[in-house]
Amino acid sequence: MKKIIYILSAIACTVFASCESEPETWNSNTYDYDGRYSVATTCEEYSNDDTSIQEGVEALIYNTSSNTANEIWIESTVATLPWRSKFKLTGNPSDFSCADTVENVKSETYLIDTEDGLVLFTPENEDDFRVPTEAGQLNDGVQLYTRVTLLGGNILSKSATSIGGNVVDSVYLRLVMHHDYMQFESEEKPQLEWADPNIPEYEWVVKAGSNTPADEDGWDEHWTYSGYRYSGFPEDH
Repeated sequence: MKKIIYILSAIACTVFASCESEPETWNSNTYDYDGRYSVATTCEEYSNDDTSIQEGVEALIYNTSSNTANEIWIESTVATLPWRSKFKLTGNPSDFSCADTVENVKSETYLIDTEDGLVLFTPENEDDFRVPTEAGQLNDGVQLYTRVTLLGGNILSKSATSIGGNVVDSVYLRLVMHHDYMQFESEEKPQLEWADPNIPEYEWVVKAGSNTPADEDGWDEHWTYSGYRYSGFPEDH
């Protein structure tokens, strides 16, 4: 069966005789983009979230299931949170961009509005949320890093030096990460979870279809990812 998914992980290094050498044949139509990259990340708005190359953040670039030229997945983290988006590119590896803002399929982090401001929406923080008293009540919130815009990127052959001193391909990505306003809606818990079997209890869940792009109010984040293609040498890990 023709291999069309370029799987990028440490395990992939065992497939080939050497991670440092190029495979002789490959069926990826995005081969010149594909790779595992070590990157530093910087945020224009929130420098406290910046990371250095030594912190081990990686960006993976690989082809889609349709194996279409100039259509790629990029997968990484932003402020420790995962993101993965599919881009249809214009240009070439040395200078590319995507005209569309696309979905982050790993956006599963939410903030809920409380009297003390926005609080991370987790069961551990539920004491900070107002307690719903019936089904159908609403509470405002934010979904983080819902969508991504790829402003531009460059992958240049043998134009970087890794932290281990090896000459490798460089990568540079300029991205905008967008948040969404949304709402939580109260719904009745299963009766087995009630403290008193005669008194219903309610919980907050994400209200489907409630998302509104927060970047309309200028709330988005501009990120730069810069680094190099992982060589496979242990000193670069």
